Amino acid sequence: MNTIHNARISVSQLYGVSIRRYSIEKILPKDVKIIKNPSNEQIEKYQKLVGGFNEIKLLKETMKEDYHLYLLCHKDSTVLSGTQSILYKSLNSSTPDFLSFGLSYQPDNTYHLLPHLMSEMASDLDAVNMNSGGCVDSKNAAVWRKVLHTKVRGSTYYVSNYKADEVFIPELEFDDVVVKKFNDVPSEDVVKYDNSIFPYQRQQLLLAKFKNGIGRVAYDKSGKVIGIGLVSFEESSGNCEIGPIYCDTKNAAQAIFQSILQEMKGFNEIRVRCSDKFEDSATWIRPFLRCRHEMTPFAHVKFNRVIPDLNLSKVFVNSNPSSAPC
Repeated sequence: MNTIHNARISVSQLYGVSIRRYSIEKILPKDVKIIKNPSNEQIEKYQKLVGGFNEIKLLKETMKEDYHLYLLCHKDSTVLSGTQSILYKSLNSSTPDFLSFGLSYQPDNTYHLLPHLMSEMASDLDAVNMNSGGCVDSKNAAVWRKVLHTKVRGSTYYVSNYKADEVFIPELEFDDVVVKKFNDVPSEDVVKYDNSIFPYQRQQLLLAKFKNGIGRVAYDKSGKVIGIGLVSFEESSGNCEIGPIYCDTKNAAQAIFQSILQEMKGFNEIRVRCSDKFEDSATWIRPFLRCRHEMTPFAHVKFNRVIPDLNLSKVFVNSNPSSAPC
């Protein structure tokens, strides 16, 4: 991995979190309650706290009973903070299921209650007795270790944000790659390729993400799928996020992104992530940048038993780290 340069982005940009002013006085446990089945109104309020690129509604609609969102609220039901978990069921009988935790949004005056919130969820889901973990930032890592016993460490993820004028379409040719729009190909092509990278059940979630964004599928000359890629948009801010991009080769990843860029109009900023476990995940995007490529570490993959069975050698950009480890 190349040298990591100084960060150009704030903590709020890293996590898509809206930083707001809160009372410096800590909130006491007697003043709060845990909501395990939040209403749509409470979910919307929490989404505003968390900020852009959260997948709460998609997860709730597509993962159904395998998705859980716990909110910490005042006694008057005002939403303060929260966390989520997703049960990913293995597609292979020899590989165990796992619980992925994430989206642990905690303002300073409720941070001391995060162990209580996570312990409640972990107990309800029996998380300690199965493979549990996910992507966690440094601030919350100690709490995860205490509650989930996440001692097994996997990838470190880095994030970069670029303004629209820092990204351009280079003159690259990809004679060995055929890129098609998601709407023009069988959905099974996307699902099967995703299963080869992430062999756990998330078909409905993945297809919903592709339908809502700009998706592409790459094929070789013989018609074999060699990659899938997606850029998602947040309409309110004009910002967009790359991911996932899973491909056999760097050429396929670049061909997919070039095709997506040709369709993108009027975005303000674009976010991309990379991993320390796969060097090409950090270098593939450089031909598209007018500026220096800068990366900021923001999360580590940690589990209590084993890192899930993931094919990281083809993960050029991971999916949303709050929802899955790759």
